[in-house]
Parts: sequence; C-alpha cells; structure tokens
Amino acid sequence: MEELRNILIELGLTSYKIETFFSLLKIKSGTIQQIAKNCNVPACKLYENLKWLHENGYITLVSQKPLSYRANNPKSIISDEIEKRKGNLRKLNDQLQHIKLNLPVAEKEIIQVTVTRDAYFKKIKESVRGVKKSILYTAKNWRVDAELIRLLEEKIKKGVIVKALGPLKENKEAIRWLKEIGVKVKNYNLEDTHFSVYDNSLVILSLRKDPKKSDYSAIWLKSETLAEVLTNYFNSIWKDKN
Repeated sequence: MEELRNILIELGLTSYKIETFFSLLKIKSGTIQQIAKNCNVPACKLYENLKWLHENGYITLVSQKPLSYRANNPKSIISDEIEKRKGNLRKLNDQLQHIKLNLPVAEKEIIQVTVTRDAYFKKIKESVRGVKKSILYTAKNWRVDAELIRLLEEKIKKGVIVKALGPLKENKEAIRWLKEIGVKVKNYNLEDTHFSVYDNSLVILSLRKDPKKSDYSAIWLKSETLAEVLTNYFNSIWKDKN
C-alpha cells in the first residue's frame, strides 16, 4: 500500500483523497458512515473528497439512498491516468518544437541564488537531469522526494557516480532509498557550509543556518576552479572514511 500511496502522491492526490480512497479499498464498498469509520478524514472534508474521487474515476456510486460508493481497481485507474498524461506531454512536446528562442549561451562564473524550497528542489532536479559524469554532495538531513530518487537512479544506471557525505543517524528512510538505487554514502557530520559539485564544474553552496527552518537559500555557481577545490576537499574526507 505504501507504493500505491507514493504513486498517488506523484499523481497529485492530497492526503485526504488518498485516505478516503484507501478506506474504500479496505472495505470494498460502503456508505459514507462506514467509510468515515475507516479513515481519519474530517467529516466536513469527506463529502468533497468522495465527490472528487467519483468524478475522476477512482470510485463508483453504488446507490443514492443511502449514499454508497465502491472502490475501483487502482491499477486500471492509474494506467489510464498515465496514458492521459503521456498524451498531454506529447502535445506539449509538439508545441515546444515550434518555439524558437534566441537565448545567449550561459557564461562560466555566473551566479544564481535560490531561496524557497520549491525553487531549490526544482533547480536540483534540473541539475541532475543535466549531469553526465558525477555528483558529489554533503548533506545534513537527506531531504529527497520520489522524483529526485527516480532521476538519480536513471543517472546511476547510465554510469554517473553519485557520492554523499552526511550523518547516517538522520532520516534513515531516505538514506536507505539512496543506497538502494546505488548512491554511495558515508557517515560524516560536516559543520561547515554544505556543498555539492556536479561534473566538476557546477557548485552549489548551501546558506542554510538551521536545517529545521524553511530557509533553502543556496548559491549556484559555474566555476571549474572552485569545483576542483571542493572536489579535492570532498575526496580527502571520503578517503579518510575508508
């Protein structure tokens, strides 16, 4: 069920929608009262989530009086949703081919800054997609999501080397995921500024002072000189941890 939950999250379902759907999967079919007994969704939210699930094909209305629903096969629903999204992506790709932009070539030593969580992870994923050889990074709390795990796994299968240093006592579930897809991990509690190096050229410097706060400030810098310095520093720590 956990794998199904992760897929539904990737498809954009909220926690209430997932809990409502799982409740119906558990009892197969039932009235609103029966569904409510098997999930932690507030009563005021249950009706609207059942309505959404019904309108989007996840559940079927069995009767009006009393109002009763049945869960549909999740594999069939998800397969249909994937095909629908593939079609939409193909249309977007066709439209993209007709867009012509005369953008200047990116220069070395250009600095970019991210502040919010969304901007930070969007930039991380963009950087992972572009990597060809290696990713070296230090971590504090090993924050990852399903899409980032998938991107890293794809790159590792293509021969990209991914190494990480960080405290292994933090976020053990995320560390397990990383190890399973082939990320090489070693225990190290880095007190200085955390950093990442992509393909010995892109450097990411974290400016976060407190990992428990929502500040995701970071500097992104294309510098082969700085990348070389940090790579040597990373490798020296890595070697000592053998």
